[in-house]
Amino acid sequence: MRRRILYVFIVFGLLLPAASDVQGGVATYAVTEQKDTTVYITKSGEKYHKAGCRYLSKSQIKTTKKEAVKNGYGACKVCKP
Repeated sequence: MRRRILYVFIVFGLLLPAASDVQGGVATYAVTEQKDTTVYITKSGEKYHKAGCRYLSKSQIKTTKKEAVKNGYGACKVCKP
């Protein structure tokens, strides 16, 4: 029984670093890709939103995620753009 547990830990120990490298590459690509995503800001708000967010009912100004972050806007916690 102990040998099986030890074997499992050894196998995961050898595979985990390889898996984390692959995931890191995918995550970097996804973040780079999202910077040019279209998002919306409001006249008076401090957050950026996805299209259709309930907080965009009064005003919505189209911009990119990169520009919104550059201008100090944060992500909406409801629509999570």
